[in-house]
Amino acid sequence: MTVSKTRTWPITRTVRADLRYQWASRYFLYTLVCFMAVASAFAVGAYATAHSAVNSLRQEWAFLHQDGGYTFERAIGRGSDPTDDPLKETWESAGQAVANLHPFQGTVNLLQVLCFVIGPLVFFTYGAIAPTRDTHYKTLKFRAVREGPRRLFLSQAVTLTAAVTALTAAAFVATLLTSTALHLAVNGRVDTRLLEVPGDLSPADTLPTLAMTLTTGVVFALLGMSAALIVRRPLYVLPVFLVGFFLVPILGRFDPRNLLMAIAYPHLEFVGGFIPPAPAPVSELAAAALLTVGTAVVLAITYAVHSRRSLCTT
Repeated sequence: MTVSKTRTWPITRTVRADLRYQWASRYFLYTLVCFMAVASAFAVGAYATAHSAVNSLRQEWAFLHQDGGYTFERAIGRGSDPTDDPLKETWESAGQAVANLHPFQGTVNLLQVLCFVIGPLVFFTYGAIAPTRDTHYKTLKFRAVREGPRRLFLSQAVTLTAAVTALTAAAFVATLLTSTALHLAVNGRVDTRLLEVPGDLSPADTLPTLAMTLTTGVVFALLGMSAALIVRRPLYVLPVFLVGFFLVPILGRFDPRNLLMAIAYPHLEFVGGFIPPAPAPVSELAAAALLTVGTAVVLAITYAVHSRRSLCTT
């Protein structure tokens, strides 16, 4: 009797081992908790902004009515003179602030914050720490001899990409649950009688932001992995990245931050209070190509350095 065996590629075993380590190390859990904490804080801030915007609208309307004799319709530009609209901007801002409390609109707003403010730092940190466990535990030489530098490096890149994809999906679910819980908790607490509140987004409208979050996560995680593998000490590269990302202004059109924004701007609408600066002019296709080629070059250099070092590192 012949017993059939399912063939398992060697790279599959290596990827499984690296994924099991990332799960057992709880890096995934820590990252998700960080995302949830930030999302919760910004969600509470969105409610405070909406409440403040409605109060400001009422105060300005009371002043215009008492001192200027305005009717509300006239004050928002719906009277005989559409240009006489001192309250229109405040009225529209208040309506959008309340709309930001809708579940899907709130999810998009929270994902945008994670994507362009918190995500790069968190994903870079994850990429710098998770794939460097062999250097930390002094097992690099053993694994390099047993599995080969090429398979080891490929596994690190694949498992990191898989982890970022799973984290992005988990962050989407977490932000959706947070936004929905906030919407249910504050429903009816904001007086909207004077407002025209835009409707909520459809689920499909969240996809561009979700895709952009995944792209940002993969790029910065791979850059973090490359930096940490070359330097061999994650704690050395993290402060440099932190200072460079938040304090150094964007260095021209070919800065990765500008390229990411050039890809995102045509597809995203920033209405949640977070409005990033407009990118320097780069076409969307050119930005995507430059980002892909640049990341590939960095990975190639990292592999060349890491593979030569791996067999002689104890």
